[in-house]
Amino acid sequence: MSRAIAVALVVSASLSACARSAPTATGPRPSPGGQPTQPVVQPPVTVTPAPAPPAAADSARGDWHRLDAETDGVIGVGSERALRELLAGRAPQRSVVVAVIDGGIDTVHRYLAPTLWKNPREVAGNGRDDDNNGFVDDVFGWNFSVMANGESVHHDTFEVTRLYAACGGQPAGAGLSKPAAARCDSVRTAYREQREKVTSTLTQIQNIDRTMAQVNEILRQAIPGGNLTRARVQAFMPTNAMQDQARGIWLQLADNGLDAAAIAEAKEAYESQARYGLDTLFAPHATAPTAGARDIMGPDAKHGTHVAGIIGAVRDAANPVQGIAPNVRLMGVRAVPDGDERDPDIARAVRYAVDNGAQIINMSFGKAWSPQKPVVDSAMRYAASKGVLLVHAAGNDSENNDVSPSFPSSVTVEGARVETWIEVGASSWKGKDKLAATFSNYGKSRVDLFAPGDDILSTVPGGGVKRESGTSMAAPVVSGVAALLMAYFPNLTAAQVKEILLQSVRKFPNQMVEKPGGEGRVAFDALSATGGIVDAYAAVKLALQRIQ
Repeated sequence: MSRAIAVALVVSASLSACARSAPTATGPRPSPGGQPTQPVVQPPVTVTPAPAPPAAADSARGDWHRLDAETDGVIGVGSERALRELLAGRAPQRSVVVAVIDGGIDTVHRYLAPTLWKNPREVAGNGRDDDNNGFVDDVFGWNFSVMANGESVHHDTFEVTRLYAACGGQPAGAGLSKPAAARCDSVRTAYREQREKVTSTLTQIQNIDRTMAQVNEILRQAIPGGNLTRARVQAFMPTNAMQDQARGIWLQLADNGLDAAAIAEAKEAYESQARYGLDTLFAPHATAPTAGARDIMGPDAKHGTHVAGIIGAVRDAANPVQGIAPNVRLMGVRAVPDGDERDPDIARAVRYAVDNGAQIINMSFGKAWSPQKPVVDSAMRYAASKGVLLVHAAGNDSENNDVSPSFPSSVTVEGARVETWIEVGASSWKGKDKLAATFSNYGKSRVDLFAPGDDILSTVPGGGVKRESGTSMAAPVVSGVAALLMAYFPNLTAAQVKEILLQSVRKFPNQMVEKPGGEGRVAFDALSATGGIVDAYAAVKLALQRIQ
């Protein structure tokens, strides 16, 4: 669940109250059924340059995650300061390949195309496996999430749905062994809970959507002459209780980054989950273990494109988005559909990235079940043995990963740890008392550190930029900092980079923060193993000390 929608559900009671107070207003109704529409090629998005002045109390600069606490007054990672002060007289010593295992990357985005990894031994479009690596025309990477006809899987089921289907011998469980009877009992319970969660959340989002339309209609009638903006709504003086309530709810939603577009996106996502994610008869994925395709964009590259931009968007001062790391090459490895990724796909994606030269693998995905975890563990151990750094997002459920792990995880089925793994929680720009993003998972044992992940501006398909929130955004911040170190200090191993990143975190002793999920307050250093936020400036300084 996204950060914005989690907040929306918290305020749903207030929204419902407003809906009751405005019976004459009408809003959009959810469609009675049918497949949600989602174009394969998204239209261009207007690019808005990142604001230059310091962040206001209710907004974040577009580059806040790269700023520095001392020099900029913003608790970012200090990567720009590191480049400006510590690395000014140096040049990157190598090009660092970062594999982005995700839902796809827009390969023609103007801020990403120049930094994409290109297979130097493959001739594009000739229909041959020129480098004999087992993948035909894998110029930018490979797509492991495909149907039997070779087309990309768009929608897929939840993993718990597949297990539930395997228990009942239904199509969605194809490829999984039938679990033991006791296991099936727990799976059935979990499936029913998931179904209830999805359907109830969808109902709430639909209610919020209708009420938001009502609120907007009330305010547009009362504030004529243009679009509703924060300044205009803030300055508006209501003349009756209905207007006053509508104004309050509009501002509350705006404070949490919610607007009609965000709600529409959430509604589409949950309609997809209800239609496909829970369907025990839905089995879109190819069964052949060697299936794949050269198309790394897939039908919806929004998430992966956003992740990729954080790491390695073209570093040009004129661009509203710049990647953290210079001299990086982004390898696209598609293995995450709209639904839960499949364990064999993730394992194959990791091995592909390793075998084709990736030094860092970013994994901004996760799920609650991993029935084929040994296969994934084997691939992760393989990556570690080859000196590849693995960076994984902790998850967005405000949960303790020490109690409820998000898979894949650094702890194998045997209880060992993958040595080159970094698990990342998300931090916020909203002040020290809100340092941990409200949606972020945490864990004193299983989460290593935090990184900026709230309101991160990055690339989206169609050539534009957009803000997104999640540990999915925090992980590539860490991958970007790691790539920065590897580029300037080429002799550092993955294990050494991890050690430097963990040792150099910015700590906040005795700092109490709002606990993710809104359950009181907790010491920030109790939420991760290091108790800190990744700090590129301190990491570069430590790396410089080590080479002297």
